[in-house]
Amino acid sequence: MNTLKVRNSNHELMRIISMFFIVLGHVLLFGKLLDKTNGSINYIYYLFEFILIVHVNSYVLVSGYYQSKSSFKISKVWDVIKCNWFYRILFTIIFLAAGLITVSKVDILIDILPVSFSNYWFINCYLMLYCLSPFINSLIKNLTKNNYQKLLVVGFLLICVIPTISNGKILFNNGYSLYSFVYLYLVGGYLRIYPLEDSYFFRIFSKKAFQIIMITIFVLCVLLNNILFYYGKQIDSINSFFSLVSYYIKCTSLNYSNPIVVIQSIAYFSFFTTLTIKSKIINYISNLMLGVYFIHENNYMRLYIYKWLKIASGPINKNSYILYVFMCTLIIFTK
Repeated sequence: MNTLKVRNSNHELMRIISMFFIVLGHVLLFGKLLDKTNGSINYIYYLFEFILIVHVNSYVLVSGYYQSKSSFKISKVWDVIKCNWFYRILFTIIFLAAGLITVSKVDILIDILPVSFSNYWFINCYLMLYCLSPFINSLIKNLTKNNYQKLLVVGFLLICVIPTISNGKILFNNGYSLYSFVYLYLVGGYLRIYPLEDSYFFRIFSKKAFQIIMITIFVLCVLLNNILFYYGKQIDSINSFFSLVSYYIKCTSLNYSNPIVVIQSIAYFSFFTTLTIKSKIINYISNLMLGVYFIHENNYMRLYIYKWLKIASGPINKNSYILYVFMCTLIIFTK
């Protein structure tokens, strides 16, 4: 009889879904489907974007959730660096051997260095966040609940609200920054110590009701962001003031630090937190997700993979083409 305990798979499942969202988002973006489509199909593709935009935030939230209660291990840093290094060297060799790229000696040197800041932006931010985690954890440990809440509110205003309403003129932040990652880490740590479902407001609900509330919040955030985005387009030509408002909305709607996206991400994460799933298969597949990211987000692979799949070359304005978009996503996701 196998007595080995299988760890909970709720967040592992979330990681898998979030990575699928990342790949789909890249297919839409780098496949030029957001730029080259029009009419109802463009609306559908943007709706997909507003649904899947939680992917990066969810990964940082789950890092804060677990790492805030874990010790720093230099071996983990080295493991990620080795993985990063391996894939960069591998694809440099493959693409050079195939004659698909021509690079300078300087570019080759950059590719064979253990650490590179020109590839895999998420991994670079994650490594810096992980190195800061012992100090962030010390802060978390010494914060009272009241002060922790105040910190999160102030952080929400500084990291999410102000950059969004100022379009980055005050503290530029589109969510691709270390300070955005630090904030989400703090949120994840807070949700580990003080679960949202146990808070004063939500504890009156059953687990099932809480899950329904989180789904509802998620859907409302998607709809609100979608409505703002499309009404923002329509008010563009009214006058100079509305044109500026329209520009701000279009520039910030799909930012990871957009307040609506952050709330949506927390609802998405909290929904999975309350699930009870145990599956060796899910846990195994989840361990492969880093490889999915390293393969399809390599700089050289990104240059060609969307061309090879001819994503922007088909009948992109037909509703039936959505099926091909998902097929391409599955191909990249499972390759």
